[in-house]
Amino acid sequence: METANRSETGEAGETVETVTRHYARSGSLAQSILDIAHRFADGRQPTVGDLAPLDQFHMRGEEATVEFAEMVRPKAGEVCLDLGCGIGGPARWLATHCDVEVLGFDLTESYCQDAAALSRAVGLSERVRFACADATRLPLAEDSVDLVWTQHAAMNVPDKAALYREVARVLKRGGRLALHDIMAGPEGLPHFPVPWASAPEGSFLLSAREIRALLAEAGLEELVWHDHTADALAWVHRRRADIEAGTPRPPGPHLFLGPGFKEMSSNLGRSLEDGRITVHMALLEKP
Repeated sequence: METANRSETGEAGETVETVTRHYARSGSLAQSILDIAHRFADGRQPTVGDLAPLDQFHMRGEEATVEFAEMVRPKAGEVCLDLGCGIGGPARWLATHCDVEVLGFDLTESYCQDAAALSRAVGLSERVRFACADATRLPLAEDSVDLVWTQHAAMNVPDKAALYREVARVLKRGGRLALHDIMAGPEGLPHFPVPWASAPEGSFLLSAREIRALLAEAGLEELVWHDHTADALAWVHRRRADIEAGTPRPPGPHLFLGPGFKEMSSNLGRSLEDGRITVHMALLEKP
């Protein structure tokens, strides 16, 4: 699979480096994740289900992925592009539960390597493939994929108009874009650092109104749009209550993403509560 040109210069190249440096800060993750999964699986070979609490790097984790898939209803045999795939959690979930073929693209090389290693460990190398690529310059032919799936990725893309034009280009006629994204709230910038950016230089949020306008300009027809900010807030409050009550915390990314992850998670909750970010799920179609 062709990969994006990584020799970019100027402002765009600096943005790529800012974003990838943030995500690569903890180094290779696959072995740590597999060690944790082995431990919680009593030493047996981990499955996609065992990895799910650890490899879903978005708010509400697997719970949100299940809810998102119920809205999108991927069809068996479809070719799905997971854009901003991270370490491949949703891609593996889709391949296993929806019987689709998944291509996962991400800017961060270490994430792509981890995604491939984790997929090999659960026997999915033939059905889920990963490569480094820029979401605004996809190495795919026109009209080549049935479904573009993206969860918590557009926050790191400065040129969202180019992003959605590329999505429209690679989608087949009648193909769909499924997005689950964090967007700008009315009360100013998020509290930094947050899980997707260490500083404002790596974060590029637009309001839901602005995103919807860009999607329409790209020629994508809106089928469903849901504001899930209240669900995300409830999830934050449940987690906080469990911590305050001393409830044992289930396995999750906090076990391997380093000491800074606690502050990022706290700022995510504060940003939601203060109206600085919102969370949305949507389904659009290329007519």
